Amino acid sequence: MRIAGLAMLASVACHGTPSLPDAQTELCTDQAPLAPTFANMQRLFAGRCTTCHTAGVELDLQAGVSYANLVGRAAPNYSDPVTDESCGGMLVTPGDPAASYLFQKVSLAQPCAGAQMPRTDIGTSSPLVACAQLLVHDWIAAGAPND
Repeated sequence: MRIAGLAMLASVACHGTPSLPDAQTELCTDQAPLAPTFANMQRLFAGRCTTCHTAGVELDLQAGVSYANLVGRAAPNYSDPVTDESCGGMLVTPGDPAASYLFQKVSLAQPCAGAQMPRTDIGTSSPLVACAQLLVHDWIAAGAPND
């Protein structure tokens, strides 16, 4: 119980300030995303997500485990209805960005549960730039390939 509480606290406290202020810009060329490959998705995770989504928390997005943790997996479903973020969906439904909780969380100012990701050190939303959101959309729409 204590470890789960610490993981939850870490998740709430640190939501992803990138180590470099322009960590997303390398993913965008002329405000268009790079190819919708998982390699580019992992670059996005490394730049904006893995400061919080790491080993020991509900969703680990580190290289080597992120694909298996996302594709075809149910969104977190906590026993407490106040913190339940599942919204009855999947984290990534290949071919269907609108049904994919990952895309909802990074693209909607008010997703079905919780706050828009990524978040800052103080817990406020710090949305991805439009071309990074489009990369997430296009990767899922392409069937969420694992290259």
